[in-house]
Amino acid sequence: MSAGASQDTSQPHHNTLPQYGFGADISFDTLVESNRFLFRVYTPKTHPPHYDGTEPYFLGSKYNDEISSATFHSALPSSPCSSKVGGRTYADVVQHMEWTNRSSSPFVSASFSFAWAIWEAIRRYHANVKHDVEIAVIDAHAVADRAVTAAELLVKGSPKERHKDHWKWYRFAVEAQDVLVWGYIPTSAVVASVPLLQILSRLPTYFLNPDTSDAKDTPLLGRLAWDYTKKKPSYRQFCQAMSDRFLRMPVEKRLRDTTAGSVRLAICLLRPFIHKHVSDDFTTATSHVCDLALAIACWPGQWWEREHPEIKDLIRCLVHIVGEEMREAKRVQALADATRMQEIVGGLEQLAQAYEARSRCMKGIMASPASADSTTIPPSPSDDVSESWSTTSTTTLSAMESKGIQTEPMEEEESKPSAPAVKVERMISHHTHHRHPPSKDKEFYEDETNEPSSTLESVARTASCFITCFFIGSFITLCVFSSHRRELANHLT
Repeated sequence: MSAGASQDTSQPHHNTLPQYGFGADISFDTLVESNRFLFRVYTPKTHPPHYDGTEPYFLGSKYNDEISSATFHSALPSSPCSSKVGGRTYADVVQHMEWTNRSSSPFVSASFSFAWAIWEAIRRYHANVKHDVEIAVIDAHAVADRAVTAAELLVKGSPKERHKDHWKWYRFAVEAQDVLVWGYIPTSAVVASVPLLQILSRLPTYFLNPDTSDAKDTPLLGRLAWDYTKKKPSYRQFCQAMSDRFLRMPVEKRLRDTTAGSVRLAICLLRPFIHKHVSDDFTTATSHVCDLALAIACWPGQWWEREHPEIKDLIRCLVHIVGEEMREAKRVQALADATRMQEIVGGLEQLAQAYEARSRCMKGIMASPASADSTTIPPSPSDDVSESWSTTSTTTLSAMESKGIQTEPMEEEESKPSAPAVKVERMISHHTHHRHPPSKDKEFYEDETNEPSSTLESVARTASCFITCFFIGSFITLCVFSSHRRELANHLT
């Protein structure tokens, strides 16, 4: 079957577009029922700083970037192009097709054919200086109220009003399966936008030379099976060449390209859309991929797809398998992210609790000498005071250990009293000395001589405790506010 052969309307997919041209039906409203996507080749522009995603993604050349979607919606009822084909004239399509008047055209061009978009993108990539060429995938149903085929408008022209280039434009509109969208294409209608070089590495094998299809060192354009360097390339010749290559392939390779190869290219074109909706709307995501993969499978030869009805079932199974794997991968990744966040929050809570406990301990130690100096202690035996202080210290340490706070044992803890206990004992002795003046014997003078050194030892220990608490608190504060708090927390605990 030739590339431009019309399709058999008795088949269930009678509105599926052929490889080249439209076939018998050129009405957009009829074709959109079985052709969900439009494709537009363009060079992306930098969005303005105030761009929020609700503005038009593509604008007609007649309009500037300051026009918003709301402006078009408010103008739709009174616009001469607000209705379907009846509101758009032959003069409108002539204004769009004439290159000299293209800047005043109210239309945005797109195509039903993914293959034409790839062929045109490679032609622009080779001919132009700018190589950042992308292909936008557009939901045709989202712009159906403002879209017509260019051929649909061209056939409205009477013989008297036809432009001298009428038939040249008609051939182009047919071979490109050209669609004209009035005004703008909203961002919500753009399913994905993929750079050309990402698409070339996902093409079915009949688009590639057999010697370079698996070579990693060969440039992507060097792997293509057609001569894209011609000064006047022909899309019709391209279609015929790709069909011939497909028919010369063994049956198993044809089946591989029309199933796995088609699904691979469809996923590449719709990857952002799939990742966005595969978890919350699995049915919609997989159905979009199935539709596009089936259109890709039918392109090199619709008769092959009709003679092998199992292709549609295989495509559906492959898409569902890939979709389930992607959904499971996203679920596992979400659980891993949630677990990591819980660990981070738990670590921060432990650091905060440890910091609060140490702060309370530091405040208690700082308040003990002051309260001891300002309080009048009644006369009592020194061993009772030491026992009371020892009990309080043990209780505090037990509480700190129960909260996971590490405490360092002091040397000779059992044989030597703590600094606060020595301080209290000295205070009691001093208080007893003032109430009951001792006799001037040798032991009294020895106590008076040793008292300064004991006081200095107590002050040194207290200062050491203060400095230690200060540095520990500073370290914990650093852990809380540092970007590497997890690693610091691991070292701390």
